[in-house]
Amino acid sequence: MNDRSNAGREGADRSGSRRLGRRIGVGIAIVLAIVIAFVVRLVDIQVVSAATYNAEATAKRDGTATVYSTRGSIVDRDGGVLAESVERYDITASPKVMLGPGGGAAILPTLEQIADVTGQEPADLLAVLQEDPESDYAVLATGLDLDQYDRIVALKISGIYGVRVPGRVYPDGQVAGNLVGFLGTDEPLAGIERADDACLAGTDGVVTYQRSADGVRIPGTDVVEQPAVDGGTVTLTIDRDLQWFAQERTQKIMTDLGGTWAASIVVDTTTGEILALADVPTLDPNDFQSADPSVTGSRSFSTPYEPGSIMKPFVMAMLLDQGLITPYDQVNAPYRMDFGPGVGTINDFGYHKSNLTVAGVLMQSSNTGEAQLSEKMPDAQRYDYYTKFGFGQKTDIDFPQSAGVMRPADQWDARTRLNIAFGAGMSATLPQLAQAYLAIANGGLSEPVSLVQSCTAPDGTVTAPERPAAQQVISGQAAATTLSMMEDDQAFYATTDDVSIPGYRIASKTGTAYVADSNGYTNQTTISYAAIAPADHPRYVVITSVGLPYKGNSHLVGAAVRDLLAQALSKNHVAPSTGQYVQYPMYW
Repeated sequence: MNDRSNAGREGADRSGSRRLGRRIGVGIAIVLAIVIAFVVRLVDIQVVSAATYNAEATAKRDGTATVYSTRGSIVDRDGGVLAESVERYDITASPKVMLGPGGGAAILPTLEQIADVTGQEPADLLAVLQEDPESDYAVLATGLDLDQYDRIVALKISGIYGVRVPGRVYPDGQVAGNLVGFLGTDEPLAGIERADDACLAGTDGVVTYQRSADGVRIPGTDVVEQPAVDGGTVTLTIDRDLQWFAQERTQKIMTDLGGTWAASIVVDTTTGEILALADVPTLDPNDFQSADPSVTGSRSFSTPYEPGSIMKPFVMAMLLDQGLITPYDQVNAPYRMDFGPGVGTINDFGYHKSNLTVAGVLMQSSNTGEAQLSEKMPDAQRYDYYTKFGFGQKTDIDFPQSAGVMRPADQWDARTRLNIAFGAGMSATLPQLAQAYLAIANGGLSEPVSLVQSCTAPDGTVTAPERPAAQQVISGQAAATTLSMMEDDQAFYATTDDVSIPGYRIASKTGTAYVADSNGYTNQTTISYAAIAPADHPRYVVITSVGLPYKGNSHLVGAAVRDLLAQALSKNHVAPSTGQYVQYPMYW
C-alpha cells in the first residue's frame, strides 16, 4: 500500500515537473519572441527606416529661413547714390503659440502693444492669427524699420520673431527718377533697375535652425546651408548735380511756355556719355504707385516725335559730304512754293527774302530751300546717310526704347521724301538726335551715346557694357562746314533771343514740328533747340524739346539750352573759345 502511494506521489511529481517545464518553456519562448520583436523594431528604427524617422524628427524640430541678399546700388558717375538697399523687417508669429488655450480675448492686450508700434489695428492683427489657429507661421507686419523692430523685440512676446527683408530707397527722389526706375513686389519694373537687373540682383541664401516644442526659434542654432550673394553696383554716366539742374530748368521752360511735356539731354562729345537726361513730368521712385502711368518710364527713350527743323543740319552735312553744295551756293527759296502733283505747297515758318544762299537757307530755316536742296541727292543715298546718323534704329544703350520711324527710301511717297528733309514724316527719340549731333561735333565721327559706365561685382570685378566703335558718317570737312553754318545760325538769333554765353562760341539750330493725330496734322507743335559748344572745340551737345506749348516759339527754348550749356561748361572748367567764326552771306 505504501509502495503504491509512493509511486503515485512520484508520478504526480513527475507530471508537475513536466507542466512546470512546459510553462517555463512557454515563458521563455514568449520572452524570446518579445525580445526578437523589439530587436526587429530597433533594427527597423535605427537601420532600415532611420532616414525616414530622422527626416520626420528634423521636420518637427528644424525650420528654414531665407537669408536675403542685398541688391546692389545705382550710383552716378561720381559715386553719388541714386538707389540703394536698406534693412527692413517683417514681424511673423506662431498663431498656435500666441492664441493658446485662451483664444482671441486673452491675446488682445498683447496685440495692442504690437499695433502701437506698427500703426495697425489690434483687431486686424487678431484676424490674421485666427485665419489658421494651428499654424506656426503668420505675417503680422511688413516693412518695419530698425527702430520699430527693436521696439517689437523689447516686448518679449512669446511666439513673435522678426525676419530681415530687403528694402529699396531712392535718396534723391525725382533726380533721375525716370532713368533709375523702381522695383515692384517681386521684380524690377522699370528703368535701370530692370535693364541692369543682372548686375544689381543678388542671390538669396538659406539658413536652418532648431525650434522648441512650442514652435519658437531656438537662439544659437542657425546653420547656413547656402550663403547669400549680394548684387553689384551699377555706375551711370549721369552727373547727379547736372541732372538735378536739367530737371529744374526743363520744368521751368515747360511751365513758361505752357507745354504738356518737355525733355532735355546733355552729352559729352568726347565720350558720348549722357551727363543729364531730364523728362518732365518726372517720377519719384519712392512713390511710383502714385505716379501717372504715362511717366513711369523715360519719355525721351520711349516716345519718338517729329523733330522739325533741327533735322536740317543733317541734310546739309550729307550734301556737303558728297560735294553737292557749298555754303555760298544760291537758292531761290520763297516763303511758299508749289512742288507739283503729289506734293503740293510747302510753306516756311516765317516770311523772308527768297534769294538765299545755302547758309541762308539754314539761318532762315527755310523749308522750301531745304526741300529743293534735298532733291540733289538720290533718295536711297539720303536714306543711307540717315541710318548712319542713327535714325530708324535703337541706340546701343540697354534701356527700354523706341527706334523711331525712318522708313526705307522705297516707301517714301512724293511728299514724304521732301518732308523728311525738315523733320516731318519721320520721328526720333532725344538720345537718337543727340547721337546724330555728335557726328557733326566730332569731325563726322558718330560716337555711340551711353548711359551706363560699369557694373562692379561684390568682389571688385568691374565690367563695362560693350560699345560699338565710332563710325565715320561724314568727312571732317563736311562736319566742320556744317558746324560753321550752325554757328552763323546761332549768331543770327542770339541778339534777339539772348542765347549767347560770353566767351563761348555756340553752334545751334531751332526746330518746330506740327503734331499729327488720327485726322492729320493739327495746329499744335513740338518746339526744339539743339546746340553744340564750344563751337571751336566741341565739348557738349544739348537739346531741349517742349511738347504742345500754347505760347512762344522754338527760339525761346534756347534760353533753357543756354543755361544747361553754361552749367556744364562752368562745372567742368571748359576753356573759353578763341578766334572768330566764319560768317557766310545769307542772301545773294
